[in-house]
Amino acid sequence: MTVQSSPGTVASTVLPSPSPDPTTLARASAIIAGRVIRQFVRNRMMLIVTIAFPLLQLFMLLAAFSVLVRDTQDFDYVRRLAPLIVLTTAFSSILTTAIALWSDIRSGVFNRLRAMPLDMRAYVFGRIGGDFVRIMGVAVLVTLVAHTVGFRFSRGPLAVLGFFGIVALFGMMCSALAVAVALVAQHPGIIVRYVQMPTLVLTLMSSGYVPLEAFPGWIQPAVSVNPVSLAAEALAGLSHQGALTVPVLGTAAWTLGVTAVCTVVATRRFAMLVKRG
Repeated sequence: MTVQSSPGTVASTVLPSPSPDPTTLARASAIIAGRVIRQFVRNRMMLIVTIAFPLLQLFMLLAAFSVLVRDTQDFDYVRRLAPLIVLTTAFSSILTTAIALWSDIRSGVFNRLRAMPLDMRAYVFGRIGGDFVRIMGVAVLVTLVAHTVGFRFSRGPLAVLGFFGIVALFGMMCSALAVAVALVAQHPGIIVRYVQMPTLVLTLMSSGYVPLEAFPGWIQPAVSVNPVSLAAEALAGLSHQGALTVPVLGTAAWTLGVTAVCTVVATRRFAMLVKRG
C-alpha cells in the first residue's frame, strides 16, 4: 500500500501486522514438532546415542556390578542405576539436538521458514515441543526395558507420575541448554567441545552410579548439588525409597535457573537471527 506524501514523491507505508492467531501458532508449532520427531526416528545416530547406548550401559553395568552390590551392600543395584540411565537419555540428547538445530539455522531450512507467512516463534515452540515428546517417549521406553531386568515402582501411582514429572523437568532443562548452545555456537565442533565433556563429567561425578558416601569427603559437597545427582536421587526416591524433599526441590531449582538463563540468551540470539535475514 502506498500514499502520496508530497507532489511527485511516493512513500511506502507499512501496515502493522495483525497479532498472530493462537490457533495458527499452535498448528504451526505442531507441524514443526512432528518434523523433529520424524527426524529423530529416521536418524540412526540419534537413536544409538539416546536409546541404544544408555541401554547397553544399563546391561553392562548390571552384569558387572549387580552381584557385587547385592552381596556387599544388600541392595538391588538396578534400583539405583535405572533412574540414572533414564536421565542420561535426556542428558545425552543435548549434543544431538543442538547440532540438529544448528544445522537448521545455518542451512536453507531456517531461511525458507523465515520467508513464509509464519510466526517464527512456532519454530522454537515446535522444536522444544518435539524434543519434549521425544525425551518422554524414550524415558518411558527405557523404563519399560529396565522393568525386564528388575526395576520396579513400589510407591504407588502418584509416585510414578512424580517420577516422570522429574524426567520432564530435567528434559526441559536439557532442551533449553540445547537451544541456547545451538544459537550461540559458531561451529558444530564448539558444540561438541562444550557439551560432551561437561555432560560426561556431571554424569560420572553424580550419585547415580554409587552412593554419595562412596565419594571422597572433599568432593561430596559438589556431588551433592550436582543436578544429575539431585534428579537421580529424586527418581530413586519416587520409584523405591529415599529422600524426596531436597532432591525434588533441588531439581526444580536447577531447572528454573538454567532454563531462565538459557531463555534470555536464546531469545536475544534468535531475535538477531530473524532480523539479520
